[in-house]
Amino acid sequence: MYTFGEKHPVLFEIVIVVIGFLIAGVITAFGSFAGLQIDLCTCIGRLLAAFILYVLYHRAFQGPKPKNHLLCVLPALLFAAWNIYYNVSSGIPLGGLNFFAEGLILAAAPAVFEEVIFRGIFLYNLKRKGHGDLSAMLISAAVFAAVHLTNIVGNDYLTVLIQVGYSLVVGMVFGAVYLKNGRLSQVILAHFLTDYINHIFTSSPASAGTLHLTVFVVLLAFEAVYALWLAGRKE
Repeated sequence: MYTFGEKHPVLFEIVIVVIGFLIAGVITAFGSFAGLQIDLCTCIGRLLAAFILYVLYHRAFQGPKPKNHLLCVLPALLFAAWNIYYNVSSGIPLGGLNFFAEGLILAAAPAVFEEVIFRGIFLYNLKRKGHGDLSAMLISAAVFAAVHLTNIVGNDYLTVLIQVGYSLVVGMVFGAVYLKNGRLSQVILAHFLTDYINHIFTSSPASAGTLHLTVFVVLLAFEAVYALWLAGRKE
């Protein structure tokens, strides 16, 4: 398994993504048959898949690096700050206790599942293949973004294109941070907060205004430059 992943990191990544979703799908099917909530079953399935992959591929995960890299995660938290700004400025009210509680599992599942697969395992295999930090970060981010093309089902092309572009930059930043400090928990937390903010509001804004779009584009440009700088910076 390790040898195949190190020789063919992209192909191996596709395989484990499919396997991960299959595990989650099986759990979802059993839960649905048992009359449980589908979203909850899907989340449990993703968390279980992440745990299995983490155990099987445990040596891929880096140990913490020097403390001077702790602060490099802060710009990654701007994605969560953007979601707060966008929802609040659009007048979307916060949900009640159920929204907050449900949001925890809905945000935790993809955060753990995707970071274990795309940052933990994939970056390890790319580095073992001989890629430097910059190329490994870009390849992992590109594949991460490409996976979001599956959202084309039920969505218009423009929405999916925005999601793919956003996912590309998010993948770049999370990848660069993990490569520098070796703390998967930090990128999981940043990912979790980014998703959780959206889950605690009662609905999504109907449309984005000019100011929203401007701030969004500036944010993505800043984050992309930051990721390139961080991944390319020499120790």
